[in-house]
Amino acid sequence: MIDFSNVKVGDIVTRLLAGAVQMKLRVSKVDEDLIYCGDWKFYRTTGGEVDEDLGWDGITYTGSYLIHVE
Repeated sequence: MIDFSNVKVGDIVTRLLAGAVQMKLRVSKVDEDLIYCGDWKFYRTTGGEVDEDLGWDGITYTGSYLIHVE
């Protein structure tokens, strides 16, 4: 598992959507639990996307996740 504990504002992360589409995003904010990239947010311990509208909690359910930090 990738360690996201040191991610900071300005870092570039790679998001993998639906296991097929990669997208580079710039980190805009971080807090104790989440990494924010514009409108997207990801759980720091798993890298899983959190989206309440889709029922994604970033731990058990998610459709995208972070796979790389530059």
